[in-house]
Amino acid sequence: MVILDKHALLIIDMINDYLTPGGLLPSLPCRAIIPSIQHVLRFSRHHEMPVLFLNTRLQNAGEPLAGRWGLHAVKGSFGEQVISELQYLPDDHLIHKTGYNAFNGTDLHATLHALGTTEVVITGIHTHVCVLFTAAAAFELGYRVTILEDCVTTTNTENHTSRLSFFASHIGRVIKSDDWIKEVGPVHSVIVSS
Repeated sequence: MVILDKHALLIIDMINDYLTPGGLLPSLPCRAIIPSIQHVLRFSRHHEMPVLFLNTRLQNAGEPLAGRWGLHAVKGSFGEQVISELQYLPDDHLIHKTGYNAFNGTDLHATLHALGTTEVVITGIHTHVCVLFTAAAAFELGYRVTILEDCVTTTNTENHTSRLSFFASHIGRVIKSDDWIKEVGPVHSVIVSS
């Protein structure tokens, strides 16, 4: 039997305070990636791939992100919740972070290890900060890293483009979501035996 790689889908900061009108730090142009993430999310759940939502959650103004951007995504608030379009489900994993890097000070690495994950597939916002820091940390922890190009974004086009180039040259693969689905679909549908 061939042992197949285990993928996990990471969805970074697709929360109300960033993506819902009236949110405390709205980045509404970033909503453009929601349909692509929905498509990948349906595929991942259909093939029983772990889904992990990595959400900013702050509790006080002394935390670094609050000091830089103001207190937002407050614990227990509507703003810290996953947007309704992505329908967080009980079988999904929810990791709360207080900084750009979703591995720092969280149980993300332990959770991925327990799931047997060898490759993380990264989606969400913002390409030049939380996506960048989390992808770089995943690489340094030994995960293979795939960035879904049409499932990450930020409001600054120059930052987005330069970071995608950096991902491709230094961290992992950058691929369109449809191409990734075509590539891994058979892997997760069929176990090859000898």
